[in-house]
Amino acid sequence: MHPCRINLREGCYRITFRPNAGINIFNGTMRVENAGGATTISGDLYRFLNIILPLPPVIASGSTLVAPPPSTSVFVAPLNIPIYARNKYYSYLKVTGIHKSPPLTTGPCLLTLTAQEYVYTQPPAGSFNGTFPAAPGTRTISIVLEPKPAPAGFTSVYFEGKLYEGGVEKGSFVMGWVSSFFRRATVEIDTLTGAVAPAPVPAISGGGTEDFRTVYATAGWDLTVIRDQTNVPVPAGVNAKNCWSNADLHALMLSVRNPATNLDTEWHMHLVVVPAKLGCGRGVMYDTIGVPREGVASFSDDGYPSSDSSNFGTANNQLQRNVPRAFMRSACHEVGHGFNQIHQEQEGGADNSIMTTTPSVADVLGGPATGAPGVFPDNINLGFNAHVRHHLTHFPDPVVRPGGMTFGTGHSSTVPEADKNRHYFSDDELSLLVEPAETRIELGEPLRLAWELVNNTETPLPVPTDIRVETQQAFITVINPHGDAKTVTSFIIETEAVKIALLEPQQSLRAETRLFWSAWSGFAFETPGKYIIEVRILWAAVGVPLGVKASTEVWVNYPQTEADNNAAATLLHPEVGMYVALGGGASHLTEAVTRLESVASTARASLVADQPAPKALRGYEGLLPTNGVRPTGATGDKAGGGKKKAGKTGGRGAKKRR
Repeated sequence: MHPCRINLREGCYRITFRPNAGINIFNGTMRVENAGGATTISGDLYRFLNIILPLPPVIASGSTLVAPPPSTSVFVAPLNIPIYARNKYYSYLKVTGIHKSPPLTTGPCLLTLTAQEYVYTQPPAGSFNGTFPAAPGTRTISIVLEPKPAPAGFTSVYFEGKLYEGGVEKGSFVMGWVSSFFRRATVEIDTLTGAVAPAPVPAISGGGTEDFRTVYATAGWDLTVIRDQTNVPVPAGVNAKNCWSNADLHALMLSVRNPATNLDTEWHMHLVVVPAKLGCGRGVMYDTIGVPREGVASFSDDGYPSSDSSNFGTANNQLQRNVPRAFMRSACHEVGHGFNQIHQEQEGGADNSIMTTTPSVADVLGGPATGAPGVFPDNINLGFNAHVRHHLTHFPDPVVRPGGMTFGTGHSSTVPEADKNRHYFSDDELSLLVEPAETRIELGEPLRLAWELVNNTETPLPVPTDIRVETQQAFITVINPHGDAKTVTSFIIETEAVKIALLEPQQSLRAETRLFWSAWSGFAFETPGKYIIEVRILWAAVGVPLGVKASTEVWVNYPQTEADNNAAATLLHPEVGMYVALGGGASHLTEAVTRLESVASTARASLVADQPAPKALRGYEGLLPTNGVRPTGATGDKAGGGKKKAGKTGGRGAKKRR
């Protein structure tokens, strides 16, 4: 008998798998979390070429290759949590079994991990959403490890061993501890002239301060905060004290974000702070510039209007800059969206934690019998709850890292297994009416789409207070004439004000969008033919995932004239799509402006010559960068098809309102 001590220390480990055959080596991380009396382990592997080429024996006649002398330095810097390129991502490891040799054993001292490996299919060029296989993954493996002395660079426990599949040895495996954190990232903060950035605040415990670093430490993240540019000039033509248009905010972010940022060498989130004013929304996430989830914005001069909650206490109708604790919470909330975390109203329910919306936090603290005694803002908890901590720790790297998969991946029903336990209301409970402005549109024409959520019962029902796509409560899927489905996501994420509240009997909520283009799905309508549009509203109440869905049909016309054909070719351009997604006014998108002005000019010439004008301009009403002409069909012209009010296929309409 001999002693055996397996110290599976909590934190991040560097791992390397060297297969017995092939030309690849796999490096990555393993995260070991010890919480609630249980150990949870997950990991990620990245694939690299491991080709060893023989060195030439002779460099020149009479000269041989001499290796450089080994380094005589005794100092080796400790290794940190590694960052690898996104296109090298290979697989996710979900550990399902942990076995340790007993403290006294006659055999070897071993740690055995059983894991499901999910090999990732990289997305095609220009896209960011790859795919993981369904459970139980690609294969089940066993990793058998033995404690060994740590080599240079590793400062704590270290293991070496073998990886097995079906009892067959597949290669060597090493695992060495490098950090008490699970992941690391950087936040860059740029502040506009007239704005105030969130500052550290006194800790509730009475000792020290709380800030971005301490908030993300509650989820096991090592966050580096760079307070970069201050007094950034206000862009020409923008009133920084008013609500910011999506186009102006997008142009500002393009101009101030560090151009040297490399999302393959660091997990980097950009936070820009602008003034705005009360009632604009405390912050937004711009989901896309060139890649998903690259940055967020916070509004220092918005705040806590009484219309959002009756429980804001001393913060009632105050600006964020004057309520430091609530301001820090709100900014950390927006950064959390950047790391692909959604509202707790959509998952386990509202609580006093970072990813619950501000009004709901106030209501949790101020509402009766909530189980979270306190007042807003003094008792705001600047930390993540266990549910979000689990996501931030154990989601695969592409799901949480900036520039990885698109917002909502892993949460919404776009991931099939995530939606299987959701309860969908029937029509006689909550009905959803989907109303396209036109049932026949032109190729290259945006579609105005509205939807209405109606409580058809005699009982108040908990629903989101805002059901727009920007709030990530509404999700739109478009199915083309060939049966291919794509999710059309919002360009701007605006989630801070939404909360779950009671919708009274026979009352309704309404929202709309201009359906045209999505950064990751492209154009909603790329070819003529019949399309099916499905709208889903998703949320959670008292821990139960809930939803309602409906669909309608739209026909995209074949171009009938040369003007319509040329307009479609001109308008189906990604920058025009971005211009429409921003709600117009994006003069910095010069290619879009040129194309829209070109089609408008053609329309003016057609009217003068008494020729048919491009009918696709109807969908751009209110967006054109020039006065142009009245879009064909904008008022009473049904050449492109009449209006139709559609609900769920085969479903009932809304009951009469009281």
